Amino acid sequence: MTDSCQVSTPDGMLRGGPLPGGGALFAGIPFAAPPLGSLRLHPPQPPRRWQGVRDATRFPPAPAQRLSALVPGADSDGAALPEAQGSAEDCLYLNVWTPELTGRRPVLVWIYGGGFDSGSASPPMTDGAALSRLTSTVVVAINYRVGALGFLHLAELGGPDWAGCSNLGLQDQAAALHWVRDNIASFGGDPGNITVAGESAGAFSIGAHLAGPAATGTFHRAILSSGSTTRIFDAATGTAIAADLLTALRLDKVEDLLDVPVERILDVQNSVIDTDIGRRNLPGGRSWGVVLDGTVVPRHPQEAVADGAAAGIGLLIGANRDEMRLFQVMHGAAYLPADANTLLAEIATAGVADPERLLTAYRHRSPEAGLADLRTQFLTDVVYRLPASRLAAAQVAAGGRAHTYLFAAEPFGPALGACHGADLAMVFDNLDLTGSATPELVAVRDDLTGAWARFAATGDPGWPPYDPGASPNTRQFGGTARMITEPPADDASAHGGSVHAGPPLVGS
Repeated sequence: MTDSCQVSTPDGMLRGGPLPGGGALFAGIPFAAPPLGSLRLHPPQPPRRWQGVRDATRFPPAPAQRLSALVPGADSDGAALPEAQGSAEDCLYLNVWTPELTGRRPVLVWIYGGGFDSGSASPPMTDGAALSRLTSTVVVAINYRVGALGFLHLAELGGPDWAGCSNLGLQDQAAALHWVRDNIASFGGDPGNITVAGESAGAFSIGAHLAGPAATGTFHRAILSSGSTTRIFDAATGTAIAADLLTALRLDKVEDLLDVPVERILDVQNSVIDTDIGRRNLPGGRSWGVVLDGTVVPRHPQEAVADGAAAGIGLLIGANRDEMRLFQVMHGAAYLPADANTLLAEIATAGVADPERLLTAYRHRSPEAGLADLRTQFLTDVVYRLPASRLAAAQVAAGGRAHTYLFAAEPFGPALGACHGADLAMVFDNLDLTGSATPELVAVRDDLTGAWARFAATGDPGWPPYDPGASPNTRQFGGTARMITEPPADDASAHGGSVHAGPPLVGS
């Protein structure tokens, strides 16, 4: 290894390593101080400087976590991550994959998904080398605290000393984005051309950042894959979850959380939230995630976008055609509504004025569908597809620019369809691992990542900006048509129009 893999930062020298085929990796770079001891459950603090040359060739562990609450059996004893992944409370590090250390390439900052209670910026979950190769960008993947450690809302429970202790995972992301803006030029990136991209929880996080102010001025474009601005919990729900966690841990006051072994927090955090994918995403639901705290998230992001807060940020917003199929298959009988009335009650929970009419419309859309399939169509629309279109429409109406796409390819076969996370097999070039590297799917991969690359470079992915009144108005990757209309021009979309039409709060 030579000095060509060394970079100087304000905190000290870093020594990275070469990547196969060219470029370099700088792994485990601290962007904040370890959130340990008195810093647990508090906002991120500046990183500590180091002497000499810091080795940056080894990936950091994932943030402290167990299996996501969305995984069947995650609430059982010992439901830990596979040993090879590892996780730790000392987790505020990022990884940089760069094609070259000279020049000024577009920068893509990746925020992982995982239900807000799991995830990692390192392989095998995040392969920044593949994303960098496919998009010709400098890729940065950032760790952020998840679960209770990242999204426990303590601002209204702990008194003045805990006033800023909310949305800590979002604050971690913002701290990392500031680090990227201030340091990425040394890694061959252009600090004036930063795109933040994320999937699922990562995309919902980006939706929250559109309301500022923590990340204001740190990115110029945003790619939201399977996420938007709608998954926001009210402060009362966040406070109730925090109080229930204290009870589950048998603690008397918030300060006691600083001394509890992290394993105890991880052991009980799933017990105070909903584990059903529908309940946790509809009004009345409880989960780890973004809280409308009035400070880190000062207003509802959808309202902020409608008022022009993100008008200067280009948006590329995507959803998958069969998002909820993953959970339908994964949870089996537990996902199936007991009967039609149960499904109608869930539809009513979402704010639909005439649930029976909407369910009839879904039956017309798919005459052979059973109750589980109908629930999948409804939840896919209410949680992902309709909010994606409404975010794009609000951005355009406010004078901003937005492009939309629908992912319709099936890398895992027809049983899962274009399910939640299926697009990641393309983004991280994992088709060989799934055994689905057919010429057709490879072409979809190249089309999708090519669109991301163009968007990151120029703000134009290759098709016209979203127009809610135009047909077609949305690019489709996979499927039979290149351009489609979102939301679909059918009775289900028409009668579901009241779903999340305004700025909903999940916990309200």
